[in-house]
Amino acid sequence: MQRRKFLQHTGALLLVAPRLAPAAPAEIPREVAGISVPQTARARAACAYARASCPPFLFNHCMRTYLFGALTLTRQARRFAAEDAFIASALHDLGLLPPFESPQGSFETDGANAAEAWALAHGASTSAADRIWHAVQLHDGAWALTRRQGAEARLVALGAGTDVDGPQPGELTDAQIADVLQAFPRLEFKRQFTTLLIAHCQRKPDSQHATWLEGLCSAHAHATRPPQAVEQAIMAAPFSE
Repeated sequence: MQRRKFLQHTGALLLVAPRLAPAAPAEIPREVAGISVPQTARARAACAYARASCPPFLFNHCMRTYLFGALTLTRQARRFAAEDAFIASALHDLGLLPPFESPQGSFETDGANAAEAWALAHGASTSAADRIWHAVQLHDGAWALTRRQGAEARLVALGAGTDVDGPQPGELTDAQIADVLQAFPRLEFKRQFTTLLIAHCQRKPDSQHATWLEGLCSAHAHATRPPQAVEQAIMAAPFSE
């Protein structure tokens, strides 16, 4: 589905709802490992929307994505728009869930379209919504493109990559990782996330050409090659579950 057409359709549906969804539950901490969790009305609404839309293991992954990415950029002394980065992190995997899927689009594009439509429906500026779209679309894409796009896209890519594959040496301290995992436990993330990816590939076997999931979809939907990179990387991440 074209981005403009998707926005017209989904944006209209979202605008039927209240302007801002209820705030996230009180157990969402305001600070984790020295990183402030954005508390604007729109950020809190995005958190509540992500919690309502995602299974718990995926919601926690989205929260860890923001925290790991913010920790890494803070260490690099990189500034970023916290609200935009948080919304993109919270909504970055919506495209893996059936309610947000288009017939043929990749999960990255479906998720980006859904996140942008949500942001516009909740009063974000067009420039902020565009940053959110690109951060979701590029969160597992070519690093050169992600770096060029800006700090928010970089944050989501670094955070998601850290949570799926593990941190790079020296990137995060043991104490920081422990604080993030205590706030948002992994909930058997490796197994449950792999199952989610395989189910997506089985529903949409031809939607992931030249993307992060192409090999996994080929293995499980078409049986054209053995399962490899994605599953191996997830299982090899240095997290105990």
